Amino acid sequence: MSALDPRPARRFDLRGLAHAAGRERARLLRWNAAVLVVAVAAVFVLPRWWTSSVTLVPAPKDGLSLDLTGLGTGLTGTSFSFGAGPTPQDQLKMVVSSRAVADSLITRFDLVRRWKLKRREQARDRLADHTTITTPKEGQVVVEVEARSPELARDMAAAYAVVTANESARLKTSLAAQRRVYLEARLRDLEREIDLAGTRVRDFEEKNGAVALPEQTKETMDAAGTLQAQVALFETELAAARRYFTDEAPEVNALKDRIRELNRQIDRLARQGGTLLVKGDELPQMKQDYLRLTREQLSLTAVSELLRRVYEQARVEEANPVATFSVLDGADLPERHSRPKRALTVAIAMTLAAACSVGWLQWRETRVAAAPPAADEAAPPEARRAA
Repeated sequence: MSALDPRPARRFDLRGLAHAAGRERARLLRWNAAVLVVAVAAVFVLPRWWTSSVTLVPAPKDGLSLDLTGLGTGLTGTSFSFGAGPTPQDQLKMVVSSRAVADSLITRFDLVRRWKLKRREQARDRLADHTTITTPKEGQVVVEVEARSPELARDMAAAYAVVTANESARLKTSLAAQRRVYLEARLRDLEREIDLAGTRVRDFEEKNGAVALPEQTKETMDAAGTLQAQVALFETELAAARRYFTDEAPEVNALKDRIRELNRQIDRLARQGGTLLVKGDELPQMKQDYLRLTREQLSLTAVSELLRRVYEQARVEEANPVATFSVLDGADLPERHSRPKRALTVAIAMTLAAACSVGWLQWRETRVAAAPPAADEAAPPEARRAA
């Protein structure tokens, strides 16, 4: 502000505002009282909403959990899965927020007619607006539903748990059916391969006579059969993964790497043997051929037994599907409405009214200070005395 500028500098004068508030106290009291009345009337007129919640705990990530005890030395219960991927919490949230669950709730509670809408799509959007799905770090999934009555809020939250259980069981049944169909075809192929391998072994024995292999040779065949069984299992996983992922997906590449590594171990076993295993290349040619034929037969038999266990597991899951989660906290009847928050709303309204009052006083004082002086005050002292 230059020295020649007649306008006064604008500044916040707390003492001046206090004097102005004292002069305009009657007007300010009427203004704030009116705001208070309107705010109280508004919070009592606004519709009340009630919120109920249900907490779901997902089951551990499902994979091919098999007990391989007896198939190889030192090999115990092992669990195979697709590797990195969505967590059980993410999978459960995906089912809860799916369109199938939303449509089931819309049909069950007739939300299109209840909310006076025209299309089901509008009901889906309205249901999503009144539903909150959170995933805490502890691993559970919390579903909160708000409605215009406490009973409806409780019933809709409980229905979320029931409908989600039905949809997750249906999804699990579908996956088990696809796995069963694949395993049935694979087991049929294995039966034919086992018959051909047995025929080749029998023809070799009849041609060359019975051969008594050392115990170390048997251990070599058992170890190779175990590796072949693991290769077959990962091939089953790979076939199932390709139904849901592309060939460039990390899950598919990880399974391919595992299969290649097992095949390298099988080749190294044939060439170099192991700690207590006979090297395959050191056997006489006749025993080498016999080892190859017998190992093929044992490997196919081990693969058949392993896949038959997985096949029986898939049949059980298909026949008796169960939900992949448990209800930790069921839906209860809310005792207090969730919104509008009356005290908070009135407090915010009064705060805004006070801020507007201070702003109005500041504007008024600035305007008065900037107003030109009256004519008699602007005249010289001699003229005022003469007047």
